[in-house]
Amino acid sequence: MSMDKTLPYYGVIMIKDDLTDYPIYTLPKGYSFCTYEPGDEGAWADIEVSVGEFECRQDALDYFKREFAPYPKELMRRCVFVRDSKGEFVATTTGWYGNLLSEETMPRIHWVAVKPEHQGRGLAKALMTKAFDILNEIYDGGRVYLTTQTWSYKAINMYLEFGFEPYLGAKPDNWKEVNGDFETNNKKAWEIIFDRLEKL
Repeated sequence: MSMDKTLPYYGVIMIKDDLTDYPIYTLPKGYSFCTYEPGDEGAWADIEVSVGEFECRQDALDYFKREFAPYPKELMRRCVFVRDSKGEFVATTTGWYGNLLSEETMPRIHWVAVKPEHQGRGLAKALMTKAFDILNEIYDGGRVYLTTQTWSYKAINMYLEFGFEPYLGAKPDNWKEVNGDFETNNKKAWEIIFDRLEKL
């Protein structure tokens, strides 16, 4: 989903208490899922750059190398793509893990992105369902989280539908706040987000 960079930028966290309870969406005709294979990092980078998550392809590739590449086996079962009828990679997400909110590893939905020309066709929702399918094969229930930002309020609308709720607690130990106080910024962020969602 496209980002609205006219808004002030604040990062936010969302949590879902039950990994096993989620809506079921499928891909429209002409699209198919595939999981990551070595060499697909270029496709991942292109998708993420297309939605404005990175300034350039090299930045995206550098991030992929740091975040994902050290775990090749996990990557091949956790990172999923959508391909169109021509075989082009057009969307991606990853059912990953992190320790943002506790010392325990908690699964996360990471980097949901759909190329602009393929948005509005239900690919993001189908990707979310697929990510939950993958995580439920790996984990025995429990909580799941994601991080996003005010710019992505349209995506946040979808995350709310999947049962994620705003995290309104104290600053997590591993959270890097760009400017100011986390709790103050978090309150401002959700005010901005819900104001925009009311106008959709």
